[in-house]
Amino acid sequence: MRVVVEKDYEAMSRCATDLVQKAIEKDPQCLVSFPGGDTPVGMLREFVSRVNSGMIDPTGVKFVQLDDWVGIGPQDEGSCSHFVNTQLLTPMHRPFADKFLFDGSRIAAIDCQLKEQDAFIRRYGPIAVEVLGIGMNGHLGFNENGVDFSLRSHRTPLSAVTKAVQKKYFGGRELPLAEGITQGIAQIMESELVILLASGVQKAEIVFKAITGPVTNELPASILQKHPNCIWLLDQDAAGLLPRELVEMKNP
Repeated sequence: MRVVVEKDYEAMSRCATDLVQKAIEKDPQCLVSFPGGDTPVGMLREFVSRVNSGMIDPTGVKFVQLDDWVGIGPQDEGSCSHFVNTQLLTPMHRPFADKFLFDGSRIAAIDCQLKEQDAFIRRYGPIAVEVLGIGMNGHLGFNENGVDFSLRSHRTPLSAVTKAVQKKYFGGRELPLAEGITQGIAQIMESELVILLASGVQKAEIVFKAITGPVTNELPASILQKHPNCIWLLDQDAAGLLPRELVEMKNP
């Protein structure tokens, strides 16, 4: 596990894109996975810019979505699939070779979609680059507190913390969303490279606990301590509580 600290959000986003680009150059047919949420927006914009300028060739690359809310779909602003479409897929002038996205509005087909995601990852995987954020409760995707680390794609009740912060994705509206669908910890841990992005002082405490505390499913991100090729990529605010001897400072 490496902890890399960049001077600010923009530098962190560029560094993440550099790492993804190197993985694609190493294997132009690889499988990648990027998260939704606020933190990866800068990385996605940089990735799209490099695709559209010809620096990155996505035409052999496969993409798999990390997670989504049960009850809303690609047509709904605030869903993760809507985020992926608007921030990544639509702006790219050249498409991925193949992609898998959830549709959480197809509630009767959720179990089928989970099987399809598992099959997609088996077909093209393991995931070469798994980019993740970290929730305020330490979740990865929708792998919430108490998750079984052996699970693959699954459906899960949302924690109280996740439900409390969800309205920021829906213009301040509170929606009756109580479940998520997500890649499992087993698939994340099988990924060749995991990049955990965290930005802002509000993430400093949970980042500190996940990196320095015990490995426990009560704080799912702590399992990344056991990943053989994991990079925690932070800005200085998110790294503010970490001991200096743990971090690699870039361009301070």
